[in-house]
Amino acid sequence: MAISTKFVLRKKRDSEETQFPIMLQIIIDRKNLLVSTRKICAEIQWQPKFQSVAKTHPKHKEINLLLRTIESEVDFMIISYGKQNKRPSFDEIKALVKKLTGGHTEPEKKKLFVLFEEHIAKLKGQNRLGSAESHNSTLKSLKHFMNQKDQDILSIGLPFINRYEQWLIDKGCTIVTRSFYLRTFRTLWKVGIKENYYPETHYPFKDFSFSKYNNPRTKKRAISKEQIELIAGAEIDPENDSLINSRNYFLFSFYCRGLNFTDLAELKWTNIVDGELHYVRSKTKEEFRFRLHPSAAQILDFYKDLKGNSDAGFVFPILYKRHATIQSVRDRKKKILTRVNKQIKELGISLGILKPLTTYVARHSYATTLRRNGISKENIGRSLGHDSLKTTDIYLEDIGDPVLDDLINSTI
Repeated sequence: MAISTKFVLRKKRDSEETQFPIMLQIIIDRKNLLVSTRKICAEIQWQPKFQSVAKTHPKHKEINLLLRTIESEVDFMIISYGKQNKRPSFDEIKALVKKLTGGHTEPEKKKLFVLFEEHIAKLKGQNRLGSAESHNSTLKSLKHFMNQKDQDILSIGLPFINRYEQWLIDKGCTIVTRSFYLRTFRTLWKVGIKENYYPETHYPFKDFSFSKYNNPRTKKRAISKEQIELIAGAEIDPENDSLINSRNYFLFSFYCRGLNFTDLAELKWTNIVDGELHYVRSKTKEEFRFRLHPSAAQILDFYKDLKGNSDAGFVFPILYKRHATIQSVRDRKKKILTRVNKQIKELGISLGILKPLTTYVARHSYATTLRRNGISKENIGRSLGHDSLKTTDIYLEDIGDPVLDDLINSTI
């Protein structure tokens, strides 16, 4: 009986895959046998009548040339065997196809959790601990969504991402949190493409709209100058060193132009020069230099000869010589920041401040206090180290623009 061959897409039922393997179907004695060409194609780009991929496929020339070569070589093998009254076996045809496709391998299959874990390990190896933590948080969220069941990347499409987004909404995640998870997921997806685990055409985020996440509104985080003074004047038990430190860190941030907690923790006495604070912001690597506010100088005086001070020259008792690695420094900062935010929030509640307090509130409060007193947005942004006025607007959006309000009201 004659041997017939043709190229087909091998599609799976109830699958979200958008890319399918192109197979050589061989019919011998009414048995259908399939051999992989090690190429893949979207169903919409496959032309079954011509057994080829459409020109819309980015690699249509390469793939079609391979298919025609396989077709020609297999036909030649069948004819050659026929001249000897023989026919090639399936294994012989398979071996020929394998030889022809040896230099054209399809992407290695990779599961989602595995890809995340490998990339997280790589980030940690590069000491990119912040990025590693972001990816790890997103992985935990996805594992919860997927009930801890890993899944091949090629089986994940736009419907999966839409369901994940809805799941985050149903869980009550804020738009900022959803944006964080989805953008990190998208970053990981691009890593997989770069590593050739799946083709560029398998990119479901292409059809996912991020427009609603471009400028998410943040919750109002600032408190008034009067509330700052209320915190500064609150009576705290002198024996409660932990709470005293938490308040001092919060106030020092406010009086030092919204100083970020990471930079605060790394300040050394050598950063204080003739009543000025000199430091390089860790996030932007921008250098800052400004005269200390009297209240900030007073906080520094408290720590100059304090028992239990850092043995590594740091201003505040946060980092010590024992924190000798990047990871230990990061873990220590995270631990202290969690404690500071918890204690300053409790202090605020005891003073009748309903807005939940964090060290970030100090930074926002600094910006809004300046704006209420007529300082331009440009100068506020410059003092905060912003490279875009849009970022400054995020800090100020909860108070409106009092300068503009006064101008309009005085005019009409």
